Amino acid sequence: MIKAPPDGGPDSSGDRYGQAQTLLSSWIADGVLTPDAGPGIYPYLQSYMNGSYEVTRNGFIALGDLRDTRWFTHEETHAHVREDRSQMRKATEADIGLIFMIYSDPHMSVDRLLRHCDFGPPILNATQPDTSEHRLYRCGDQSFIDRLVRQMTEMDCVIADGHHRTAAAFDSWREVRDERWAYAMMAFFNADAPGTSVRPIHRLIARSDDWEFARFLERLADRFSIQEISTDGLSPADRAKRLESITDERARHGRIAFGMVGPKSDPSYIVEAPNPVPDDWSWPYHDDEAYRQLATAVFEFGILRGSIGLSGPDIAEGKGLDFPQDAAMVTESVQAGKYQLGFILPPTPLSAIFDVARKRHNLPQESTFFFPKLLSGLVINRITETVPA
Repeated sequence: MIKAPPDGGPDSSGDRYGQAQTLLSSWIADGVLTPDAGPGIYPYLQSYMNGSYEVTRNGFIALGDLRDTRWFTHEETHAHVREDRSQMRKATEADIGLIFMIYSDPHMSVDRLLRHCDFGPPILNATQPDTSEHRLYRCGDQSFIDRLVRQMTEMDCVIADGHHRTAAAFDSWREVRDERWAYAMMAFFNADAPGTSVRPIHRLIARSDDWEFARFLERLADRFSIQEISTDGLSPADRAKRLESITDERARHGRIAFGMVGPKSDPSYIVEAPNPVPDDWSWPYHDDEAYRQLATAVFEFGILRGSIGLSGPDIAEGKGLDFPQDAAMVTESVQAGKYQLGFILPPTPLSAIFDVARKRHNLPQESTFFFPKLLSGLVINRITETVPA
């Protein structure tokens, strides 16, 4: 497997891109990968456990036109990561990973269309370590594809995951200026259908040796209310669960709160934002009330910038920051002394993602974790063989 470097940036030697191109070509030559006989779409089902019950997310894989003005982003990207993805796309002349698109279809028109088509047995069935099951089908029925395309032209689509991949694909098309490069492989899922799960991404913060937690608490108290929470005797995992349950309960009542853990000897805390959130913070979109109600935005502009004093470039480059998806990792890492601060965040509501994205505004980085992740390599789009519709 050829992985991106730890910093996500481009390979100045170009060796990694050449290796990827050689490996892909050998797979095709050896028959590991075989081309489809003609155009098609690929229904894609993901089943996973959401608490104590199983849910299934139904979608499909198809090519999307990167120039379509009805695509909406919702997170910022890093230029060095975009450059790496763009060079990889140009070297392999292929899309291997998927751009994860969500659309709003409360009437379930596309879902009904997918349910009423007989795709036959799956061409792939894979279970992942997170216990999610992935099933892939293929449909080459042109009349069905035409009906699906007509339905989708009515939908606004938001990029759920794959912002760097999307930007890189657009950059490579703009450089190559070949019509075929303007299409990228995407997986589409209805955000209004059962099975769409958005989980939070938490925050770990490393500070310098002379950093003082007590002084930070004083600055934090200028903007937020702070409540000590007894977690004595709890394991890191149980400590995280207790903080998660409190932040989730506050969110259900329309309040923005974070669980916080400091140095090992300190108790746990609940940090709650004022309601309403002040409009005189250094918000990027002063006219967007929905943005100011995002927990990740309140965290960035109230805590990272306001109370800790990180700059915009520091945050954009992730200096001293880590973004675990597991809340227990937050408490474990701080307790072990790897980080000085840890915060447990609530999930971002789907409605908020659409509200902000439709205004062409971006959420802070690492605002959403759509579970389960899409599998790479299910289908590969060989760009130079793409025939634009």
